[in-house]
Amino acid sequence: MIFIYSCREINVSTVINKNGSFTRIITITGDSTDVLKPDLPYPINDTWKREFKKDTTNDKNYILTYTKFFSNNSLLNTEISEDTGWRKKLNRIILVENEFGFFYSYLSYKEKITAANPFHEYDYKDYLNKEDMLWLTGKKLALNSNDSAKIKEAENKVDDYLQNAITDEIIAILKTGIEKLNNPAIKADQVDSYRDSIETKINEWSDKSTLEFVDFYSSWTHNSEINKLKQIESSQFKNLDKKMQLLMEMLGMEDYKVSVELPGIITETNSLSTMGNKVSWHVTPLSILLEDFNMIVESRVINGWMFVITGIVLLLFIVLTIIKSRK
Repeated sequence: MIFIYSCREINVSTVINKNGSFTRIITITGDSTDVLKPDLPYPINDTWKREFKKDTTNDKNYILTYTKFFSNNSLLNTEISEDTGWRKKLNRIILVENEFGFFYSYLSYKEKITAANPFHEYDYKDYLNKEDMLWLTGKKLALNSNDSAKIKEAENKVDDYLQNAITDEIIAILKTGIEKLNNPAIKADQVDSYRDSIETKINEWSDKSTLEFVDFYSSWTHNSEINKLKQIESSQFKNLDKKMQLLMEMLGMEDYKVSVELPGIITETNSLSTMGNKVSWHVTPLSILLEDFNMIVESRVINGWMFVITGIVLLLFIVLTIIKSRK
């Protein structure tokens, strides 16, 4: 598997107001070529305000900013559902809620990205333990070189898992197809003996159709009858192509940061990065590949006007009590 890293910095900010409305700000920083690339974590349309300017802290960089106000999360989720890029295959939902509690109001932001693993039928837990997943999802942060080595080790385990999952699927498709050929001269069990060769070709795979593996197997076994699998199992290979395409798009996804700023005092969050009333998460390909990625934060806001009303009511009650006592 190939992990592709970005040359630009992407920040997605949500600034929430006391009434539950919010402003979304997507900021891209990079050189003049990278900063204008259209592939962004969330869809942008003509209703967003666009600003392009030079980065005053780096002469080589530019800053592109998109800004839009939303009165509620339904409007944002509608936009996300209309994504026309590869991310439309991801299951994402954002909830921004405002709960009234008399003296206090509680604001919350919840975003969920459902695990996007196209090979979910193969259990990754056979390869990765709980600590590995903490590193990959950013629930544990690297503080030294030893921690960085553990992250690298976890990434290698993901690579092993994916390679074996893809290999298992290709072998299964070839076996099923050979059984359908019903040719006594071609044994389905023989496919297993070519596992190493299949793994090697997976490492060399360059975004072509997985039907190539029919050609490979035909060449390895010197049997042209194998080529009939292209017709017999064409739908299975097409499904595998879709899985491979999503996987490569996932692994090539640019890292980005999600930050949320709320009024009041932060009372709960699963973020490891908190500064005042602002929290953030780092979203990477591997953080959303195998497990659901949840971003949660809640704040408490004082309803000052409720204290005023309560004080007035209490004062009136005292006055009325005094008046009655004098009669």
